[in-house]
Amino acid sequence: MAFPRTAARTERVLITGGAGFIGAHLAAELTARGCAVVPVDDLRVAPLQPPTGELLVKAVLDLDRADLDGITAVYHLASHKSVPESFERPLDYLDNVDSGRHLLRLCERAGVPRVLIGSTCEVHGNSLALPNTEAAPLAPRSPYASSKVALEMIARNHQQRRGSRVTVVRFFNVYGPGERADALVPALCLRAVLGRTLTIEGTGRQRRDFSYVGDTVHKLAGLLHAPPVPTVNLGSGRSRSVLEVAELLREVRPGLELEFQPGRRDEIDEFRADTTVQDGLLGLPLAVTGMREGVRRTYDWWAARLADVPTASADVPAARDRRPVKELT
Repeated sequence: MAFPRTAARTERVLITGGAGFIGAHLAAELTARGCAVVPVDDLRVAPLQPPTGELLVKAVLDLDRADLDGITAVYHLASHKSVPESFERPLDYLDNVDSGRHLLRLCERAGVPRVLIGSTCEVHGNSLALPNTEAAPLAPRSPYASSKVALEMIARNHQQRRGSRVTVVRFFNVYGPGERADALVPALCLRAVLGRTLTIEGTGRQRRDFSYVGDTVHKLAGLLHAPPVPTVNLGSGRSRSVLEVAELLREVRPGLELEFQPGRRDEIDEFRADTTVQDGLLGLPLAVTGMREGVRRTYDWWAARLADVPTASADVPAARDRRPVKELT
């Protein structure tokens, strides 16, 4: 379904995490559709690409009633998002809960008509049944996932109030240009550009539902005028293994070797989105970027970045770099 880019000209949309990976892409998409976008970010992590619009540099907890004047919709995407880091610094992830609670209360008081809260497939843990449906039991296996479950429970409380238009959006492994190399696809792309071995954590048979960022923000923008539902998965409905992703990069750059490392703590075997609710809200067919094409675009983005800034490799974490990284999604 093609969404008209002129249908939302009167919308004034605030995006927390607006300088982050998904937030920056969403800001560009909504601006192209005619929305007035207010990206908000505290810049704890320097963005890899310039944000769209005039950035409000502010932490979510510091937002006040005046910041929501004239706002017709809010996308809450700001988050501490690293699963490995959450085991090392679990108390930092309470910020995900506190920020979400503050923002939802603020939106309610300001009467913001539409609020979309970013969550994650990680809330499901190792599901007994696939694909992951919105109604499946929540079984988080990391402090990060637990913080998102708590955020969803706060959102659920707001959803029970009359006239609520609050929706929880569960992302399934979004990837693409502009994502920092502490995530799988950009980490492998960066190593491929640099001609290094492709490091694989564990067996590489763990599977994820990968969604290209352009497709994801197209769906996010479509939710702005879709009927509100309590929770919606945003995913592709299919999964690929880490080894399959590595093989796609070896097609782009033949000769790269694989290097296997110990697996992550409490690794999940597979995530795969049930897209029934998504498809019902947004209609069919939905835009889909094939994994081969999406990986190639991500690889090309890193190649261009390193060509433009020769020292860039020193500014981003390499694929095997285990240093904690905070990132706004």
